[in-house]
Amino acid sequence: MSGEKESEKSIGAPHRLGALDALRLIAAWVVFREHFYVIFEVHSEKGEYFGLLDAKGAVTLFFVLSGYVLSISLRRSLPSFRTYWNFGLRRVFRIYPLYWVALAMTFAVLVFAYQREGLGYLSDMPATFLDSPGLQVKQWLLQTTLVAPGMLSYFALPTVWTLMVEAKIAMIFPWLFWLMTRLNGWAATALLAGFVLGSAWLHDHVIGTASFLGQFALGIMLYRIPGDFWKKLNGFAWCVLLAISLFLYRAMSLRYFFAEMETSLYLCAFGSTGFIAAALHWPVLRSGLERLQKMLRYDISYGIYILHYPILMALRWLWLDGFLPVSALWLFLISAALTILLAYILHRFVEIPCIQLGRRLTQVGSPPLGSAAS
Repeated sequence: MSGEKESEKSIGAPHRLGALDALRLIAAWVVFREHFYVIFEVHSEKGEYFGLLDAKGAVTLFFVLSGYVLSISLRRSLPSFRTYWNFGLRRVFRIYPLYWVALAMTFAVLVFAYQREGLGYLSDMPATFLDSPGLQVKQWLLQTTLVAPGMLSYFALPTVWTLMVEAKIAMIFPWLFWLMTRLNGWAATALLAGFVLGSAWLHDHVIGTASFLGQFALGIMLYRIPGDFWKKLNGFAWCVLLAISLFLYRAMSLRYFFAEMETSLYLCAFGSTGFIAAALHWPVLRSGLERLQKMLRYDISYGIYILHYPILMALRWLWLDGFLPVSALWLFLISAALTILLAYILHRFVEIPCIQLGRRLTQVGSPPLGSAAS
């Protein structure tokens, strides 16, 4: 069976993605929680909650999930420069507008911190802007690009490194998707194995971003698996799959015990793939996640992920200056409420209009096969 025919049978319909939106939201809150602990210096035990609340694990899940969702956006497209251009343009309108808002907020917060003593630098979430003289306008301009040579991931917004990976992978993702869905199953699996086993070599000898290719490729391979395959699994089989996925996912919280970081990254990535498969195909889990998403109505996971850092830093300074003399629990609740509120407002008035604009621009004069939503 060809990859194209397999993917047509995959569970790729957009209305089935509510469960994935909820899963992405949960992952965003995992990142929020860990960064809150770091910024407000709340002590937590390493490996608590069986490693499920590890922020790097959540980011790994993001990457595998992106590989799957982006595959859906390309599911009916034919390889062409126009389709490639349309895909890239939609990604720009999807990622950049909200990121630029978060970057502007971070600039305002860090420039304020730059003028104060003892309010800025956090060893676990470095912002080297605070340690360097001057405003460093050139580096701030580079920060707006996500892909320009010389852009520092640790300069201002610590979460930006994931967007840098997303933006750079997006530059080649359509070609990777078209290749992996047109190869036969064995050849596609061999290519995936090359990305996984060669991730450390790619990191050292190509560019660091290349080591993440296998995580996005896992999403493509999950997309290739026919929906009929998952229907054969009963409740016990799903429980076994989730247990194995949990065991693999937990490897991220044990990353310092491995000789190479990539080992824990990809064990976690395989575990993430199992979680995503269950969210898509196991009715028990899928229905629960879909109910959660319907209750929330909007997918504000990206806003929570990219906006929480400047909000937490601003509140940290109010807290250190004595303007917010409350407990850690109240700090968490206030931080969460402000992040949700701002993410919701910007989702309605920035994120959605920009995504819709990107779709309209790529639909005008585009061939029907290239107009899949991203």
